Amino acid sequence: MHLIWLELRNYRNYGHLDLEPGPRLNLFLGANGQGKTNLLESVAMLALSSSPRARRDAELVGPLAPEARIAAVVESGSRRAEIRISIVIDGERARRRIEVDGRPRRAVDLPGLFRVALFWPDDLNLVKSGPEHRRRLLNQMLVQVEAGYARALARYARVLEQRNSLLKQVWSGDQPPSALEVWDLELAKLGGEIAGARGRAVAALREGAAAAHGVISGGEVLELEYQGPPADLLSAVENSRREDLRRGSTSVGPHRDDILMRLGGRDARGFASQGQQRTAVVSVKLAEAELVASMTGERPVLLLDDVLSELDGDRRRALLESLGEPGQVVITSVEAEPFPAAVIGSSVVRCIEAGRVQACG
Repeated sequence: MHLIWLELRNYRNYGHLDLEPGPRLNLFLGANGQGKTNLLESVAMLALSSSPRARRDAELVGPLAPEARIAAVVESGSRRAEIRISIVIDGERARRRIEVDGRPRRAVDLPGLFRVALFWPDDLNLVKSGPEHRRRLLNQMLVQVEAGYARALARYARVLEQRNSLLKQVWSGDQPPSALEVWDLELAKLGGEIAGARGRAVAALREGAAAAHGVISGGEVLELEYQGPPADLLSAVENSRREDLRRGSTSVGPHRDDILMRLGGRDARGFASQGQQRTAVVSVKLAEAELVASMTGERPVLLLDDVLSELDGDRRRALLESLGEPGQVVITSVEAEPFPAAVIGSSVVRCIEAGRVQACG
């Protein structure tokens, strides 16, 4: 899996960028706020169809025009494809248009054509913040490798919205309780599919994340445990109906899932240092890349934003050594100092300043 060419037009702080990354290690250097994270975000959008970072598409449109564009040529096996994502401001809304080789594609159909594994500093929330961040990790991986997952996820969101609305109507007497039955069945069916895929993913990630973490940390033990809904989801949904009616929302299902992360047998949220948190998250991301490779036969493009920050020298060296496997890697950093001369020598090194990418002077 390779990114052959990338074009950005009026995307965040990039007015005009044409970029041909190298086939292996690519290192982008620049001060904070110059566009390093924006660059990785644009590449991630090619895989996910939407930004893993922005709350609204309008945030992606720069100041030069009411439209932003990401275009790229990607290579998967022997096939090359051109992906274009346009975001157009239309009144108070932003419309997103996706094309593959000049033909329109739906957002749910894009993931899987190009695959990435992404780390950026916000991913520290995987350890220290709420379960929605850990669910997002699984969703971003599974839409790229599990056929039908993106559609099931979108349908589940609609069913959940409809059921929550109906709960309020039943509670107020505007609808009979029997109206919930069809939505309970659909929620249990789709929720079971999603939870099953997530459970298998965490089981597959567990070994790889533990191995990567042991190497980077010098032997510290990382454990992952999926905490999903009951196996008989339909019965659980039906049994929770009284409480759901009182609350006006659905209390059981994969929208409440979590992943428990332990370091040395203890919940990582309670005691892990910043360096330990970063090591744990990076280990999960490296395991994600290996899992995607094993499931698809191709390594995803590995995107690492400011990955060495807050790691001591030993952990930095171990992490950089773990990147020696074949595959395309894009790393950003404020400075080159943390990288050994051998890594710099084997990388395509560029500098970013105010949304402009150029050779480092």
